[in-house]
Amino acid sequence: MTYKVKLLLIVCSVFVAAIAIASNMGFKLNYNLTTNTAGNNINWVSLPYFDNYNVAEDICTDINTVDCAAGTALSVAYFDTANNSNVTHSCGSTKNNFNINAGTAYAISVGSACTYKIVGSHDDSYDSTSAVSFLTNTAGNNINEISVPYHTQSSLAENLCTEINTACANIALSVAYFDTANNVNVTHSCGSTKNNFSITPGTGYSVSVSAAGSNCWHPSHY
Repeated sequence: MTYKVKLLLIVCSVFVAAIAIASNMGFKLNYNLTTNTAGNNINWVSLPYFDNYNVAEDICTDINTVDCAAGTALSVAYFDTANNSNVTHSCGSTKNNFNINAGTAYAISVGSACTYKIVGSHDDSYDSTSAVSFLTNTAGNNINEISVPYHTQSSLAENLCTEINTACANIALSVAYFDTANNVNVTHSCGSTKNNFSITPGTGYSVSVSAAGSNCWHPSHY
């Protein structure tokens, strides 16, 4: 029995399509990892704050041996804001096998489309004692790739702007996501009405900030 299956049996899993669920409920999300004609098959993914992964290779193993065909997941990466660089782990390698941290979104590169079954639950310590920080760098490319809880109360990009700015002294400038199928970034500028897209469970989002915010965001949820 895989660890994923054990976790699914431990938590009371529900499909994220449910309208409102308690914070201590578990999640089982069928997330479509997609491709595009340009071959830039990067999928930015939000994970539950409690999941069954310790390091990047665990995500590779889960996709390639449990959910999809061998070799589907090619790499897992994150954006290191402080150093203004992507850190990439190639599946099957021992290099850059970084730790998986709550609140961080990860880029999964795939060779073919598949359905990734994500299982986990929320960490309620992020309601109070724990929080998500926002970082900057000397280059001014202050992009923070974040995981949004699956049962977030922010249904639109502007709601997420408002939530972060209320908690973190108005530092959020924009919220964006990478539309893999169309190979394009979609950006909503905070305070604007343009591109006020829906927040979708399982999708990772980029938040651009004007200043750092240390341990300031306690994500809202039902």
